[in-house]
Amino acid sequence: MITKDMTLADVVKAHPNTIGFLNGLHLDYCCGGHDPIAMAVREKGLDVDKFLAELNQAAAKKATQRDVHDDIEAFKTLKVTEMLDDLEATHHVTDRRLMAETEELLNKILIVHYPHHGKMLTRLHHLYAGLKAELEEHFAKEEQLVFPLMRQHPHPDSQTLSLIQDLETEHTGAGDVIKEIQELTDNFTPPADACPTFRHTYVVMEQLFDDIFIHIFKENSIAFPEYAEQV
Repeated sequence: MITKDMTLADVVKAHPNTIGFLNGLHLDYCCGGHDPIAMAVREKGLDVDKFLAELNQAAAKKATQRDVHDDIEAFKTLKVTEMLDDLEATHHVTDRRLMAETEELLNKILIVHYPHHGKMLTRLHHLYAGLKAELEEHFAKEEQLVFPLMRQHPHPDSQTLSLIQDLETEHTGAGDVIKEIQELTDNFTPPADACPTFRHTYVVMEQLFDDIFIHIFKENSIAFPEYAEQV
């Protein structure tokens, strides 16, 4: 039974099949998912009791196909070093591909739709460019510095734990930019005059952000805490 005193991160860790429900409400379960549900839901202007009832219904439903639920359940069974390998082989690859595709599409619609949506698209382009650069640098830091240190030091040392805290701070920064983009695009709702490329840009961008949220959740709520316990 999920209660209002639990956190969204705890809920997703125990019930990964709730991710779709939470994404639909644009509730943050990764970077800002450590506040009690009652607080997080009220900040969104939602009724806590109604939300809890619907959340428990979502948690009770069984996954009908191999999806995020199975992925996270399998991830939780891995050793820390295996988790790091999995993150690099899956999310780092997927996110880089989607980032490149989004950048190309966004540049196209910025030019084509500038006459009617120039202000919004210019802001979106600026936010996304900064986010992409930060994520590329973040992935490089993980792959070339922090993850190798975690593998070399199976029992955490202060330097590695401090670097992990830096990664978590960067996760929060990326999450804040994504939330700003969600607000700017009205949660990826294309304008009435949007062409197919404009609509596809929003679809790909939303796919990217959904994967980033799961990526961050796996690190913040599963891999990093598991590593910290290996004293």
